Amino acid sequence: MAKEAEKTGPLCHYAVTSLAKNNFRVVTVTMYNPHVKDEEVRAFLGRYMDNVSSARYLRDSLGFWNGRRGFQALLRESLKSVDGYLHPPAMFSLGADRGTLYYARQPPFCRRCMAYGHILASCSAKKCRFCGSEEHEAKECDEPKACHGCGSKVHLWRDCPARHRSYASAAGGGAGDGGRKERTRADCTDGTGEKKAREEDGKKEEMRRMRREEGKSGKEEKEKKAEERKGAVKG
Repeated sequence: MAKEAEKTGPLCHYAVTSLAKNNFRVVTVTMYNPHVKDEEVRAFLGRYMDNVSSARYLRDSLGFWNGRRGFQALLRESLKSVDGYLHPPAMFSLGADRGTLYYARQPPFCRRCMAYGHILASCSAKKCRFCGSEEHEAKECDEPKACHGCGSKVHLWRDCPARHRSYASAAGGGAGDGGRKERTRADCTDGTGEKKAREEDGKKEEMRRMRREEGKSGKEEKEKKAEERKGAVKG
């Protein structure tokens, strides 16, 4: 009624705006690896959605976290989509970690071609979910793999700049590997790496020398005590 009377008085003097956001969604994400960081999931959702909020950990009736995280976001408009909005894939991977997501009014999703609009039982298209080609399937694809985080083909997920690096990873010289990469002299680009390496080698050598001296002194002490016992027995 407001839209019909928009051009007549007295509503013609006002701007009629709908406060409802049809593209607002509350996304529930489930990661099989619970140690995946919230920033990494948000970076993935940011490829398809706007204004992605921080994560909210969902708990069961007993108060335990069930592995699910809730995000609030706005869908982007897309003319090619089934309902006019761009939807993130319901099944995705962040490197070796797989996950799923769902939200209200989510269109049907096909697990074979990774497309919305139909399900696996009614899918008849032979389409690669990696490159989108209809000439081969995913197992036969030889195209360069794209980053799961930003979609770039220049790098993979382990080298993605959108991936959150921990302090241990940065200190260890690795790119998101949890600090498992050993820090070498070539990784020290601040000009002090060689000096620090020499100092660490000197400390290790000093510790080994002290242990050898302690071992020798302990052996000599044992021999001295053994001789004193022998002398006491003879006496």
